[in-house]
Amino acid sequence: MFGMAGETEFDLRFRLLGIPVRVHPIFWLSTAFMVWDGNHLDRTIIGVLAIFVSILVHELGHAVVIRRFGYPSEIVLYFFCGYATSSHFPFRRALAVSAAGPAAGLCLGAITYVVWSVLPPQLLVNPLIQEALLMMLFAGIIVNVLNLIPCLPLDGGQMMAATVRQYRIGGPGSGEMPLKISVVVSGGAALWAAMCNSRRGDFFPAWLYWPLPEDAAGLLQSLQPDPQFLMIFMGYLCVMSVQQLNRYRSW
Repeated sequence: MFGMAGETEFDLRFRLLGIPVRVHPIFWLSTAFMVWDGNHLDRTIIGVLAIFVSILVHELGHAVVIRRFGYPSEIVLYFFCGYATSSHFPFRRALAVSAAGPAAGLCLGAITYVVWSVLPPQLLVNPLIQEALLMMLFAGIIVNVLNLIPCLPLDGGQMMAATVRQYRIGGPGSGEMPLKISVVVSGGAALWAAMCNSRRGDFFPAWLYWPLPEDAAGLLQSLQPDPQFLMIFMGYLCVMSVQQLNRYRSW
């Protein structure tokens, strides 16, 4: 999303399940900026670690499936996010690779909710434990659901683009349709976020949670993304898609 991360002498390197992982210094700085609490440094550290674990699990989902298909992969954590190096795959495998990241992240979110449910109340009143679990729930569930929005370059957009190419929606050989869909969806999401921001409303309305148990629905509904941030972020993705569409047409 933000390009490839060049290597630096300050990169943190390790292996997880045999997969090389590289954490660029920008990841720590951008994540700390996102969760910064100047009055509580401990909460900032917990937020950074929670996002680190969540994004690592997400990218691990991608990398494990890529390796399952016989290709090498490396996980890189960079500006606000990360990526797992990959190759071009046929349709079904491309869907599996794209879906594996959000699936792994949502599983982590579900495990976090189970931990939240079984912890004794005297532990949940601890503000640091509560902060850690809420941050893990937000990063595991809310962020991965947002990542399934069908606009490029999100995972949902990758699955949408693979489906459009496979079924030749928009005509054979047409590369415009995924970009057009991305422009409409990201633009619509940015407008919805702007409306939520102006009305001080929730980005995810309450009716989305009706199939869930009441306790789970109430907890997840309280974990709303910042509509102002989403307005800027989705607007940025819309601009990126418009630029790519114009370049494609000029070619």
